[in-house]
Amino acid sequence: MDRRPARSRPFVPPVFACVIAVAACLIAVLTLTRIAAAATYTGTLAQPGVVWISDGSKPAPMPEASMHNTHKSFVPEMIVITAGTNVRFPNDDGFYHSIYSESAADPFDIGFYDTGPGKIVAFPNPGVDDVRCHIHGSMHGVIIIVDGPYAQTTAPGASYTLTNVRPGEHTLHVWTADGGEKTSTIHIAL
Repeated sequence: MDRRPARSRPFVPPVFACVIAVAACLIAVLTLTRIAAAATYTGTLAQPGVVWISDGSKPAPMPEASMHNTHKSFVPEMIVITAGTNVRFPNDDGFYHSIYSESAADPFDIGFYDTGPGKIVAFPNPGVDDVRCHIHGSMHGVIIIVDGPYAQTTAPGASYTLTNVRPGEHTLHVWTADGGEKTSTIHIAL
């Protein structure tokens, strides 16, 4: 026979129980409404490129990215990062490189450096950085620095789909190698 004393439950008046139940339902409905209010934005690019939406959310920086110097080329030739991300420029060649960018978003010049793990550059500002080498004029790479959680690269003639876009007025950015960056204002309805 169990000799422990019976535990009594605190008395909750029925009115308070109803208020708590209604509040819980209201929170659930508001949460579902917020999720349902997100939209999908789609389109197609004729050329390969990058599409992203700036919505003011300032996503966290990504882990360190790399753009290698290999055979007098940047590999990969283009990377997409969030603002605040660091990029390392390893030198895989047996000779010096001198990487720089004069782009408005995040200009830099890391000077001459030999084979090895390379140097690191921070990219705090959104935009497009054209990356070049002082020594090898044919070297060209692109770093797309996005300031929203919605970004996608596309193949020629491919569709893009940006999901869970928050309602409101946002800036749509489209970058292609031939056309550069183009922006337009989009309105995502509730």
